[in-house]
Amino acid sequence: MIKSFGLALSSAGLLLAGHQAMALSVSASGGPNSQGIEASQTVFPTLRAGVGYFTSDDSGEDADFYSGSLMFTPYLPGIDLAVGGRYQYQDTAYGDGGGLGLGGSAFVDTPIPLTSVGGYGFYTPKGLSHGDIDKSYEYGAQARVNIVSQTYLYGGYRYYRTEFDDRGEHTLHSGPTFGVSIGF
Repeated sequence: MIKSFGLALSSAGLLLAGHQAMALSVSASGGPNSQGIEASQTVFPTLRAGVGYFTSDDSGEDADFYSGSLMFTPYLPGIDLAVGGRYQYQDTAYGDGGGLGLGGSAFVDTPIPLTSVGGYGFYTPKGLSHGDIDKSYEYGAQARVNIVSQTYLYGGYRYYRTEFDDRGEHTLHSGPTFGVSIGF
């Protein structure tokens, strides 16, 4: 009986410790005519799920972006790499719709202590889109400075462009972005 209770208590402790290792991070960003928030959670040691919202009126019209992602994040010394898919729904003056974008991010450490640089990008081809969206892409570059464990400030450039059915291609956002990411 005591052996079974000890085994159950040990298992619960390992489960709790494993749950604590599943890091949650929340980030907020903003720039001229834009702001956004994202949250992501490690669901397995090399797999992260995330949700996000971004809004911009940089194109002269309001554009709202809602997203959900699933990213593979292998351990590579000196490189923060993520590859996978992101579903994004766009609500714009040019049309509404969404699609599955494929892409990822890569960041590398610099000789400057606690600083990394890198970029990210997602491409949604016509075959993976729906609604008024034919295809879209987003890319950006960032520099990140680690303030404390799992918390960093970042600054960079973000670019969104979408081709709509019968409305042509439009740049929905293009400009600098600054933010903070806090990990728990």
